Amino acid sequence: MHYVVIVRTDDTPDSALGHYLANVGATLDAHQGRLLAFDAPAKLEGTVPYTRTAVLEFPTEEAARGWYDSPAYQELAAWRIATMGRPVDINLLGGLAA
Repeated sequence: MHYVVIVRTDDTPDSALGHYLANVGATLDAHQGRLLAFDAPAKLEGTVPYTRTAVLEFPTEEAARGWYDSPAYQELAAWRIATMGRPVDINLLGGLAA
């Protein structure tokens, strides 16, 4: 498995991102992705003020990259960046062998 971890440090309210949040799930389907977690993280250690974190799961690295590079997601990402005024941190991680 491969995981995409999206972290935000901004103070944009979720209500302002309604279009993105309502439509991003549909972009995962074609790439066999699924949302595992989305919330304001509870800080256990560190000083970075993350305001929201999302964890997505994909069966392969290619599927994860395909989702990120897809026209459907890139259209939503452009809207999100314009709305927020900046991008978020999006990271791709390979899972450990079972």
